[in-house]
Amino acid sequence: GGCSIFFDTDSGITFEVQRYDGWYNNLAYHRRGTTGAPLVRVLPARYSDGAYQPLQEPQLPNPRRISNVAMSGKSGFLSYRNQTVLSSFFGYHVVLEIVESRRPGCPPEYMHIPVSPNDPVFGNNSTEQVLLPFQRAQWDHETGQSPNNPRTQVNHVTAWIDGSSIYGSSSSWCDALRMFQRGLLSSGSDQDMPKKSDSSYLMWSTPDPSTGQTGSEGLYEFGNAWANENIFTVAEGIIWFRYHNYLASRLYKEHPSWSDEELFQNARKRVIATFQVERKVLCYQKYVDPGISSEFQAAAIRFGLTLVPPGVYMRNRTCHYRSVVNSDGSTSPALRLCNSFWNRNNTNLKSGQDVDDLIMGMASQIAEREDNIIVEDLRGCYCFLVALGIRGDPRYPEHHIP
Repeated sequence: GGCSIFFDTDSGITFEVQRYDGWYNNLAYHRRGTTGAPLVRVLPARYSDGAYQPLQEPQLPNPRRISNVAMSGKSGFLSYRNQTVLSSFFGYHVVLEIVESRRPGCPPEYMHIPVSPNDPVFGNNSTEQVLLPFQRAQWDHETGQSPNNPRTQVNHVTAWIDGSSIYGSSSSWCDALRMFQRGLLSSGSDQDMPKKSDSSYLMWSTPDPSTGQTGSEGLYEFGNAWANENIFTVAEGIIWFRYHNYLASRLYKEHPSWSDEELFQNARKRVIATFQVERKVLCYQKYVDPGISSEFQAAAIRFGLTLVPPGVYMRNRTCHYRSVVNSDGSTSPALRLCNSFWNRNNTNLKSGQDVDDLIMGMASQIAEREDNIIVEDLRGCYCFLVALGIRGDPRYPEHHIP
């Protein structure tokens, strides 16, 4: 697609630089695939009033009950395709590259999910009603006004594979990540680790939704707002951060006279190309809307969740599996998945070498089978259910798929 940012001769850049927000990639329909564009629909919306009121019980079955019946089962069955754990988390990173519609709506609207008293995780075996809190997602406020214009949720990132999960979905977001020296992204005290936020203000980092830590202090600064969700997505973000700085440093040695902007944009262009090659991106068709559909958004992540194991190994540079430290100071042979969400100071991911060990461990481990079973560490982990942004069970159809 076409791009639209031009630099004057002072910048030294002689090529068009792709925008961060996805605008004008499609020269015929400028807004398609942009940050803030509404999700597209393949099938008609299903609201109880045709416009915006959600379908709930008894029109639809209880989502937690569906989860317990259809998605529970024994773990430990290996991927049919020999997919690794690293590939499954890379796939999750790619999903976050093209769709993010989990921000809560304003004004807030709730559809709390009733939980059976004998639920194996959230039940309390009493007469007191238990609810999984569920907040509806943000929507395009120009929709939801009539059955002819039903409510449509918003995608807060670009639908293009354009590196927005690495550089952010706006120029100001990217500026906040940059060092503005030698084309580099800002690093922390360790050069191969990104900078951690020291601000209490939330700009682009999603906070811990279940622990009460609402500030952004201690969160790594990434282009992906949800990269701090668990240590596996953190490791993915760090790898791409390192790759950009590696390319920028190499370009600086080859072209010491280049400006910071030349170094940064040339490195960025190469990173995006590498990311696209990894996903085997095809040419975009002018008249095909690249926007993400509600149907895809509702299904894509859920299929990927079936690949995620309940524990993930770490492996050091001599290829030996290493012990991990638990929150109580004890050690285990692997990282328990349910303990790896929203942990700002995880003992097992402090240094660049820890990142290497985790990536090596994920690359050495076969993922779970491609089936209907989601391990208990995800189905029963409240931190994860809240992290999905729907503040409840991940199977609940906010997007109203028929």
